[in-house]
This record gives sequence, structure tokens and C-alpha cells, in this order.
Amino acid sequence: MYRRLIGGRAQIVPCKTSFMTSGDIEEAVKLHRRVTSGLSPEIFAPTGERDIERLVGGDGVSFGVWFEKRLICMRAVIVDGDWVNETLAHMGLGEDEQNRTVYTDHCIVDREFRGNNVQFLTHYAIEQKIAGRYDVFFTTVSPKNSFSLQNILGCNFVIVGIKKLYGGYLRYVMRKKLSTGLPIWTHGHLVIPISDIARQQEAIADGCVGYKMIRKHRGFSVLYAPMAERSPKGYWKNMAVGKNTARAQSSAA
Repeated sequence: MYRRLIGGRAQIVPCKTSFMTSGDIEEAVKLHRRVTSGLSPEIFAPTGERDIERLVGGDGVSFGVWFEKRLICMRAVIVDGDWVNETLAHMGLGEDEQNRTVYTDHCIVDREFRGNNVQFLTHYAIEQKIAGRYDVFFTTVSPKNSFSLQNILGCNFVIVGIKKLYGGYLRYVMRKKLSTGLPIWTHGHLVIPISDIARQQEAIADGCVGYKMIRKHRGFSVLYAPMAERSPKGYWKNMAVGKNTARAQSSAA
């Protein structure tokens, strides 16, 4: 992996990966403190030490990337049924009585190792391990955290809600289904600026999901389109949207 050094230099260094155990708690806490120190809860809500212990224990599945003896990336997923349902309730979602849902608590990367696509790689490492037991992933991300949003969308999550969580801070509610889900009808998608929360909420209420982020007009926008079993004929003609909503003229790539 590339390791960023002082003065704009970088070097390629060997790293190793492993699923984490209770013996890794100390390094997990250290990494969390390094990465989250000074971050506003508007951007990222830190995970408490007690929850970190649970995430590397039997209540979660955690995957780590190591440089020498230092943990430089950690992805943690809640799998305990009661804990997952508590989290879903906090997001205003229904319980999963069949215990087929997991929640990605966090993925954090040491500043020296950002830009190596490890958020993408660690998600699929965990997904491959637990795919036979679980069908749905949920997670949240701040609309102000464009880098994490891009990474999560790149892992094929979609935006299914926008809510105030963690003490009143806006978060996208993101979902990924591992089993075959409904198609997204991207022809004629809506292009809505990230800053326009009201229009995004309106699109979600009308059956759309956010599936891609693009840079447009000096800022970022999210592409929204209907998710339905059949093509929503007449949807775009009949849908009432704000007059400034931009619409693409062709299908998304």
C-alpha cells in the first residue's frame, strides 16, 4: 500500500489483513482516537470503547489492515440481532425478526494510508465472510462527508432515507441487499444537489433511491431514480418536483 510521508512523499509498504479478535482491542481504540480526534459529530460519530470491545467480540465482525504492528484500517459490522434491531429502531426502521440484517458501524483509515481504496476492499472482505448468513446491510453517512459517501455508494449501497441521528445530526440511511432486489430505473434520473435535503427527501418519499454521486456546478449532487419491479410508466411526467431540479437526458453509466 502507499504510505503518505511528510513533505508530499510516499512509499510503498507491505501490509497484512486479518479478521480481528478481542486481542486487538487496544490497537482498535488507538486507531479510533487517532482518526476521530477533532472531527465534528456532523461528519462522524465516534464509536465508544465499550462498543469497540463488542465489535471485535461475538457481537460483531471486524476486519483490520496492519502496517507492521500498527492497525491502520478497521471496518466493523454489528451482527448481534438485538444490537442490530436497537440500531434499526434508532433509525426509525422496523425490526428484523429473522436476524438476516447487519449494520456497518464504521470504517476508519489512518491518514497516512488514505487513497488506497481500502474502504472498498474491506467491505467486500466482510461481505464474503458473512454473505451466507445475512441478506441486508445498513449503514449511515453524513451528507457532509462526501468521500465516505462516494465509497459507500461504490460498494453498491443506495440511499433510502435522510434523518437526524446521533443527537440531531443529518445522516443518509444507506442499504444494500445481497439477494436479488428491485431494479433501479435510471433513465431520466433526478440530479439533486447534496445541499438540497428537502428535494432529496421528497424524491425518497416518492419511491426513489440515491445510487450515485457526481460533481456538478461547483459541488456534489446525487442521482435519484425509482426502485420498482416494473418500469414506472409516466412517473417522470406526473412527478411534482422543484423547478430547479436538473434531469439527465440519458441513462446513467
